Amino acid sequence: MTSFKKSPTRLYKNPHQGKIAGVCAGIADYFDIKVGVVRVLTVIGALFTGLWPFLIGYIIFAMCLDPRPRDLYEDEQEEQFWKQTRKSPDYTAAEMRQRFRDIERRTAEMEAYMTSKRFRLERELRALED
Repeated sequence: MTSFKKSPTRLYKNPHQGKIAGVCAGIADYFDIKVGVVRVLTVIGALFTGLWPFLIGYIIFAMCLDPRPRDLYEDEQEEQFWKQTRKSPDYTAAEMRQRFRDIERRTAEMEAYMTSKRFRLERELRALED
């Protein structure tokens, strides 16, 4: 059992799908892109900026990142939700605000009905029928 708390918004290395330490596989999983793309970009970045900074960075990531827990998500739907959230958090935040506004509006409508004279009258009429 691991000693860290699992979090779907956290970056993990993915040694089960990785070639060396799973850093590229973890980055690909986090950003929901193909691992081959991350590997190619890593090689291109290393060739254009120098091999040592990328090698040192890879080693640091390999040592610092925790391995991805196998039970990180409960199901496929939850995994897709968190991947979409990481890809476009602004859209997700706006969507959540809209949902909360809708819930608040419906709650206010129910509250207004429950405190209205019409509700009390209908309740008293139902009580008379019983």
